[in-house]
Amino acid sequence: MTLLTVYLRRVLSHYELVIASDSRLSGGQALDHAQKVFQLGRSDALIAFAGDTQWAYPLLMQMQRAIENYPFSSSRRLPLSKLKGHTLRVFQQTYDAIHSLPVGQRHPDKPDNYFLLGGYDWQDDKFKAWRLAFDAGNRRFIFRRLLGANESKFFFSGDNKQAVVDAIRRTRLLLRERDRDGNNIDMEPFEILCEITGDERYPGIGGVPQIGKVYKHLNTQLFQLMWSCNGVSTPHFAGRPLQQGERNSLPIFDPAKGFYSVREMTALED
Repeated sequence: MTLLTVYLRRVLSHYELVIASDSRLSGGQALDHAQKVFQLGRSDALIAFAGDTQWAYPLLMQMQRAIENYPFSSSRRLPLSKLKGHTLRVFQQTYDAIHSLPVGQRHPDKPDNYFLLGGYDWQDDKFKAWRLAFDAGNRRFIFRRLLGANESKFFFSGDNKQAVVDAIRRTRLLLRERDRDGNNIDMEPFEILCEITGDERYPGIGGVPQIGKVYKHLNTQLFQLMWSCNGVSTPHFAGRPLQQGERNSLPIFDPAKGFYSVREMTALED
């Protein structure tokens, strides 16, 4: 199971788009070191997934290669809304290519997945996000627009409906407690995501959360997350704690301190 969130975070007078997820894969056994938030072959969007990895990883890899190998897309000249349409076509093409079905089965199994695609559309000068999923009735991948003027400024998605409802309720309550509204969200949806990863009522959702951002200057960034591991605050990436002596150049988010760079962390260590 998985819980995803996408929202518009206000920083002073401007906004940035945040996508975050838990890190657990489950299905008879659990693995908490699973990357679910991905950068693409272009720097204006992120994608995240929930559901069966049997479907998710092949679809994501085909999408990434399609972007990387098409200069019009990798250079971002192809607007974000067009990328969404091309992603649906690549997903559909991959699904339609399935063959050698079991005897008596007419159609491939339904992909049990949800994807969140979000970024900044230079053509419309707006942050945009969509939920991509498979419509079993029509056997087609479809999209649903998220965020925007008439939509909520934050969104949760996952394969546990009760966890999604609970996350929305908790986020609204936290915003009210802090006297915030949809136009003034900080890290509240992510804070609730962190709470639910530790909630025993949702054992399929867990691991150390992961987070990425999209900026108006058409760049994306994934972050390490500082998290207590055996009582010691340890940097994690994609749910995995960095080993002793292991370093990477990604900036860090510490729930107690906020966002900062590796250079700043090194200075603190010195």
